[in-house]
Amino acid sequence: MLRKLLKNTWWLILLLLLGTAAYLGWQIPSLRVEANAESLMDEDDPALEVYTESRLNWGSDEFAILCVTADDWFTPEGGNRLKAIRADLEAVPYYGGMLSVFDVPLLRQEPDKQLNFFTIAASITHIGEKDLDYAAAKAELLDHAIARGNVVSADGRSLSFLVDLDVSPRPEPVEARRREFVDGLRKVAANWSPKLAEPARLTGVPVVNINLLEHVAHDLKLFGIAAAAFFTLAFAAIYRRPRFVVVPLLACALPVALVLGYMVVTGRSISVITSNLPVLLFVLMLPYTVYFIERYYERRAQFPDESGSDASLASLRSIALPCLFSCTTSMAGFAALTTSGIVPVKTFGGMMTAGMAVGFAAVFVFLAASMHPLKGMAVARSAAGADAGPRGLVRLFAKATLASPKGIAILSCLVLVVAILGALRLNAETKFTSYFWPDSEVYRGVEFIDKKMGGSTALDVILTSETPNAFLKPDGLAAVEAVEAYFKTVAETGNIRSVARVRDELKKSLPAMDDTAILGLAKIAIAPVLRDVVTADGKETRIFVRLQETAPALNRNKVLSGLREHLKREPALEGFNWEVTGIFQLYANMIRSLIESQKQTLLIVVGAIFAMLLILFRSPSLAFVVLLPQVLPATVMLGVMGWSGIPLDLVTVMIAAIAMGVGVDSAIQYTMRYREELAAGADPADAVLRAHATTGRAIWIATSIIIAGFCVLLLSDFVPTVWFGLFTAISMLISQFAALTTLPSLLLWTGAGRPGQRR
Repeated sequence: MLRKLLKNTWWLILLLLLGTAAYLGWQIPSLRVEANAESLMDEDDPALEVYTESRLNWGSDEFAILCVTADDWFTPEGGNRLKAIRADLEAVPYYGGMLSVFDVPLLRQEPDKQLNFFTIAASITHIGEKDLDYAAAKAELLDHAIARGNVVSADGRSLSFLVDLDVSPRPEPVEARRREFVDGLRKVAANWSPKLAEPARLTGVPVVNINLLEHVAHDLKLFGIAAAAFFTLAFAAIYRRPRFVVVPLLACALPVALVLGYMVVTGRSISVITSNLPVLLFVLMLPYTVYFIERYYERRAQFPDESGSDASLASLRSIALPCLFSCTTSMAGFAALTTSGIVPVKTFGGMMTAGMAVGFAAVFVFLAASMHPLKGMAVARSAAGADAGPRGLVRLFAKATLASPKGIAILSCLVLVVAILGALRLNAETKFTSYFWPDSEVYRGVEFIDKKMGGSTALDVILTSETPNAFLKPDGLAAVEAVEAYFKTVAETGNIRSVARVRDELKKSLPAMDDTAILGLAKIAIAPVLRDVVTADGKETRIFVRLQETAPALNRNKVLSGLREHLKREPALEGFNWEVTGIFQLYANMIRSLIESQKQTLLIVVGAIFAMLLILFRSPSLAFVVLLPQVLPATVMLGVMGWSGIPLDLVTVMIAAIAMGVGVDSAIQYTMRYREELAAGADPADAVLRAHATTGRAIWIATSIIIAGFCVLLLSDFVPTVWFGLFTAISMLISQFAALTTLPSLLLWTGAGRPGQRR
């Protein structure tokens, strides 16, 4: 029936498939790229809601930091240069405000003048004002409780401008504003860098977001071009026939076009994490085409008089069931990722699960229709199939397996134990800067700010009270000071802004005035400075801490757990409510969720794969024997990361589940061929040799191409993607060895898989 259907409609099937793919593929240039740092957070984290609510009082974190360095800022010429830089920044598209050295109130410019409640307002001066004593201004700024480590470095050579993005309601979406805003800032930095002692540094949330977006766009283009070139050369070098270059590449490209086009049509976006999806989906379809080609060669060698169409259909039928089950187990691996609370990870899992289903159907239908009109090839019987015998490395694997199946099985178990010990050492204490290369804009900016400007990662401790102006009074100030006391013990602490710091600065000019009077005066004389740390009604305050992201010994969980213990037992905080929030907190929670996600995902994947194997083989013992070698690659990969100290991150957390879901494909293919040879009358040793000569060769070719395909990811500008490509390639390599050595050794040693076995 299928043969008859193809005879009459093969051209229509191709037209529908290629036409749909072409239409959806045409939409791909419109694919929306999303790179918001917020989208990388755990959406199930309760702290995310606290953070979002806190922004209502304390403003958006959508600000960039421009750092400039020179030796003569505190001269009339340097002051004029600062004014020019400020003017350039104010002209940047979607400028929403700025905090800089110009906004710092200077009160100690007339040391001989006695200040009091009535004269202080008239005595406030700022950088840039006429007749300013720059030497005195520099001295005050370098001893300023608010400015030092915030807008001016300790040596006075570096100054920072904190420039806000306009996030107010406007017709233009924030994403479009952010792009123009950062482009404008980059032009300012590029314009001024040659005129300064050191290049201007640029960082901040908008800059990081745009960098992530640029990495995604770069990777999509680069991976597409590199993968197309490599896979074309690989198939041409291995098979040397146009049909077995064009047909498999088109078959694998179809799912990519269908899935990406569907994402555009349905309004979905692609992110840093899901940017791997096109290459991954393409690579995962390749084994099906290799299994088909190898089985087709074998069929043509055995039945040279058979028509090309019949050989194609017979080949597809013989690989359909193992491919279906391997595809289903791969889908289970990806589906496990949908349990993550991190949206891009969840999206990646869902889209890859759907993509595998679409890909399986599209590849098999396309292979059947496209091969139907092609004439059968002449293949010498000695050139393909079991009669040809295993060759090359596959032959060595077969010999090693037959020589010592028990030894290989025991060695594999020892490797598994060492890998498990390494995996237990695994952690997720990764720094955000580790996502970028040291010469990148983000890394250089963050590193400079950490060293010179008091830290780059924000943490807020928010205190609240029911009493108006509570934090302008002694008890409220004591509570703030109690919070600050903890951070004096944290080596990675940089700059701190708080109402106590405002009080301390004013105290230098008004030593005789009590704290309540000083802060009452601040509400009038320097209201914007005070409003940065206390709400207008005085019922809420924040202690804004900047921590050094690049500090070698930074441990977020240790800092946060210590802070909470301190806040719980601090008597000065009795009667006040407190919350810990900020990007530092959210990122720490996300890291913690990665570890939990890794454990949960692996359990789901192992359970799903075992269930699939049990359904396929109807033998618990055989299902276990087939599963065991597939645990090995994922565990070894995690063990290597653990022993080498490489932490989990947003991308590498997915590798273990993917490695198991994908690697089981070769195990299923091999086991089914081994059982097929046993059923045909071969003894176990001959069955191993024949399985290696046929399916083993296909596994070697397919997995080698997959490994090389994942190596394309090493070209990425985004460090986690590089790790993803490297470790997935390593996992696939180990999976290849496991399928051709450990698995047949276990089959021989245990006797699993022999006809009639149902244990």
